[in-house]
Order: sequence, then structure tokens, then C-alpha cells
Amino acid sequence: MAAPRPLTVVPGEASESDSEQELLVGAAAGAPGAGLKVPGEASETEEEEEEEEEHRPKTSPVLAEEPATVWGGGQGSPSLLQQRLREGTGRLQGAVGSALRQSYGSAARSLGGLEGALGRAQVTAAAAAHCLRLARRDLRAVADTIDIVTACRLLPDIRVQL
Repeated sequence: MAAPRPLTVVPGEASESDSEQELLVGAAAGAPGAGLKVPGEASETEEEEEEEEEHRPKTSPVLAEEPATVWGGGQGSPSLLQQRLREGTGRLQGAVGSALRQSYGSAARSLGGLEGALGRAQVTAAAAAHCLRLARRDLRAVADTIDIVTACRLLPDIRVQL
């Protein structure tokens, strides 16, 4: 006959028969790690569950949610993370829009002020140019009059001594 095959147990795998489970329990009782609680393992009695609840730290509702719900893997309403991301995005868009409106509004007001100042400067420059044309015309008239007087031989020669 063939020698009995040793049992290989894969952690997390369900036992295939009651006898296999009894073998594992019997082997684990003498092992140094017997009685240790494995995270994620179901408790065997209600008393253990109550003890775990007493020693378990209280978590906030956000941390108590399932990862699929937090990340939006579940169906239905959007997850808390998605809601917060939307709120943050909305606030960011509002802040950026406000900043752009403020800067563009400020620039538009500044350009409007510059446009008004430029218009006033143009009017002043046009008035100054008109005054200079009038002054030049008057100076030409005076120069013509002086030329007539100096060229006229009919007038006596008057010399003023100082």
C-alpha cells in the first residue's frame, strides 16, 4: 500500500471535510501560535465578538464606510469622496472665476481711465496746436508790418538815443 499523504492546508481555504478540520484543530492546540486571533477571521462565540467590540476603537463614519462606497464603486448615490471632490472643485472654480473677474475688471477699469486720460490729452494737444497756429499767424502779421515800416521811405528817420 502507498504511504498516507501528508495534509497540506492552504491558509484561508475552507476545509473539505470535518475530519480535516479536527486534524487542524488538534495540531493547532499544541502549536505555539494556538489561540491567536487572525485579522479578518470570524469569531467562534458571541462572547469573543463582544470582547472585540469593547476593545475596538470607535471610528468615524467616514472611516467605517466600505472602500467601494468611499471610492464610488457602489451603485446609487455618489460616494462621500465624490461629493467632497465635487464641492472642492466647485469652490476652486468659483475662486478662479472670481480672481479672473476681479483681475479683468480691474484691467478694464484701468484701461477705461487711461482711455479717458488719453482723450483729454488729445483735446489739450489739439487746443495747444490751434493756439500755436494763431500765435504764428499773429507773429507773421507783426513781421509783415515791421517790414512795411522799415521799407517805407516816406517816414522820417527817427533815431532814439539812450
